[in-house]
Amino acid sequence: MVMINFLKQLVPESLLKLVRPWYHGIIAWDASIYFDRPSERLIVIGITGTAGKSTTAAMLAHILNASGLKTGYITTVDFFDGQKDYINKHGLSMPNEIRLQKQLHAMVLNKCKAAIIECTSEGLGQNRHWGTNFDIGLITNLSGAHLEAHGGFDQYRAAKAKLFSAVFKGSRKKLFPHKFLGVNLDDPQAEFFTKFRADKIFGISLNGAQSAVDKSYRAHAVSPGNYEIEGHALELNIPGKFNVYNALLAVACANMLGMRVADAALRLKDFTVIAGRMEEIKNSRGIKVFVDYGCEPVSIKSALLAVNELPHNRIIHVFGSTGGHRDTSKRFIFGKTSAELADVSIITNDDVYDSDPQKIAEDIAEGFRQAESGKYKVKSVETILDRREAICHALSIAQPNDIVLITGKGSEQFLVLPGNKRISWDEREVVREELAKLTSMASSLRLRSGQALRSASDEASR
Repeated sequence: MVMINFLKQLVPESLLKLVRPWYHGIIAWDASIYFDRPSERLIVIGITGTAGKSTTAAMLAHILNASGLKTGYITTVDFFDGQKDYINKHGLSMPNEIRLQKQLHAMVLNKCKAAIIECTSEGLGQNRHWGTNFDIGLITNLSGAHLEAHGGFDQYRAAKAKLFSAVFKGSRKKLFPHKFLGVNLDDPQAEFFTKFRADKIFGISLNGAQSAVDKSYRAHAVSPGNYEIEGHALELNIPGKFNVYNALLAVACANMLGMRVADAALRLKDFTVIAGRMEEIKNSRGIKVFVDYGCEPVSIKSALLAVNELPHNRIIHVFGSTGGHRDTSKRFIFGKTSAELADVSIITNDDVYDSDPQKIAEDIAEGFRQAESGKYKVKSVETILDRREAICHALSIAQPNDIVLITGKGSEQFLVLPGNKRISWDEREVVREELAKLTSMASSLRLRSGQALRSASDEASR
């Protein structure tokens, strides 16, 4: 590692950008051969997009496993090898090339028939997918993200598109001799992705979007929060319209794999939660608390819109701007979005890396001033840079019927503090710990209050 860092200092960054994809790609091919090309013995489904990849993967795996098609998956949240679930502790949504092939190999050993891989723009851009034979490619949506890292939106989109190119280029397998692509037709970038080669391209829509695809799956709302797909009920236990899109894409893909739409939709009725994705933390305080990964403008807005659809008094939003110096523009968007959709906003640290946390907070606060006057909802804005303190404060000021939404970390197992200091962190456990402290404190206050009242009563009786 010391030698690698030394070489990085000697080699110009422009040259590194040219060499890095080939470096990772060659290692990926070598890893695939070393682990006996595991993707050749699996139906491999790749999922890319700006938001919703992990949830769509989890939903699709749930449907397929419940139907008897043993399926493993690799996501930002966890890795399921067909027997055991492992929480993602390495911090990469798409594993490095060696770990990716090793995990696919584990699925083969555990007799999985299918594998779902979350494919990120960074992972695809670095060619970590080389040596993996994909059969189906899905894209959830596409909006501006990681633009500074990629050099612009076109480059970001091109990195995502590597998955769609890889699908048709892969060899045909006896176990599944097809090459399919699935697209969200309601997304502004849908047309770009429907032009890639495939045996069949299928699309999903909630708005009745029209497109020249081989098969369309359309859903519509029958009542608030309840949807139908091709006449079959689609009942979800997690909030948010964006999760309806995730579910619709999962159902459509399952149908392309041979399941009936009605059966696939029914399987999602008992899909309850994915760790750190609009995950509700139960409590006895009469408030709703949600922890969500939401680290991009589209996902943070979707999470806020989702809780706005629920009955509530106030929405208390705790957030920072992940990525430190990367994508600094989204700091302002986060502030603007929170100003328009939350009642109380608490700005805090996220993964700041080597950036100045105070400057990040100031940029977010500037975003509040960019909010449209007619949409400005927030009544209180505070900055508490210590993330645990910010969470504790939000929970302490929440009253019955309030909703506390904490975005940015989800189920990630670390927090990067100033100076690149990484500490263990599970946001869900932090919330539970702070809720327990508040409950204990309230019990103690009630106990002391009761003792004081009894003492006063005893004194009066004398």
